[in-house]
Amino acid sequence: MRRLALMAAAVLAVAAAPSARAEPLDLDLSRLGAPDPDVWSTIGFRASSPLTPEQAVQYAKDARQRFAILSTDLALALSSAVLHPASTTGHTGFAVDLEVATMAVHPDPIGDSSVAALGFGNKPWANEGKAPSALYMPSVHVRKAFPWSLEFGGRLVYLTASNYFAAQGEGKWAINEGFDYIPDVAVRGAYTRLFGVKDLSLSATDLDFMISKRWGLMGVTSLTPYLVARFTYVSASTGRIEFAPSLGAPEETQGSFPGFSAGFYRTTLGVRFTAYSVALGLEGTYFGGAKMTAKHYEGVKIASSFGGAAKLGWEW
Repeated sequence: MRRLALMAAAVLAVAAAPSARAEPLDLDLSRLGAPDPDVWSTIGFRASSPLTPEQAVQYAKDARQRFAILSTDLALALSSAVLHPASTTGHTGFAVDLEVATMAVHPDPIGDSSVAALGFGNKPWANEGKAPSALYMPSVHVRKAFPWSLEFGGRLVYLTASNYFAAQGEGKWAINEGFDYIPDVAVRGAYTRLFGVKDLSLSATDLDFMISKRWGLMGVTSLTPYLVARFTYVSASTGRIEFAPSLGAPEETQGSFPGFSAGFYRTTLGVRFTAYSVALGLEGTYFGGAKMTAKHYEGVKIASSFGGAAKLGWEW
């Protein structure tokens, strides 16, 4: 079983490793547009398409909105899967899961399409191919139980059709577990970080409250529904980006997006089925949307979205 887990992890790592060939979901953050009005004014002037001060301010605001939506979509998608109940795998238990998750994203245009005349797009997903409506992410997930109802684990996630992957570390404390008539209750913390995107630093930190109840079916099989209340903190920032390399004025056409941070609430409902050491899982996650109040991103709206995940795993 350990050999199978190591082989799966190796395959996923190779698939997720960056390559020279651009994939459809690989991002070019410069296409979002500059977050600074002065950069827009310089680009418009040098491209012989002068902008009014009001236009430059609006273009910069729209670019920041696109960055906030893109960052939120990516962070919430990569951290979307839970796929285990409140209970741990036992005093010395171990679990290996092969998983797949999907999450809807928001490709709708933000701002005026006139930015195309200056070489920019007006969609949050500034990727190489067609803007996606959903993301698909296979992963390998390993968990290990410890005394005092503690459990720690790690997950390696690959974003399909891209050169990007994310790593997640998690810890869970089952405050109550193993009683016949009382549900299991746990607190879970997780940290997810994206790798492979040039100029982008992106992470999601989760604090989850879990409740579940195991129902025995025929001695060696069981069904465990679970509900998770999830509080997620997203943090994103960029390095310095060149927004108009063809104009030959790097000192005037470079800039970085202001640091973006925001908290979100999600709800996950799922069920786990076990038979002997084999575990199957299925869950759905709902994000109700939010309106930003963070500095530089005031008023940005993130629409609601749904996601789902499934797993085939082994617990012993």
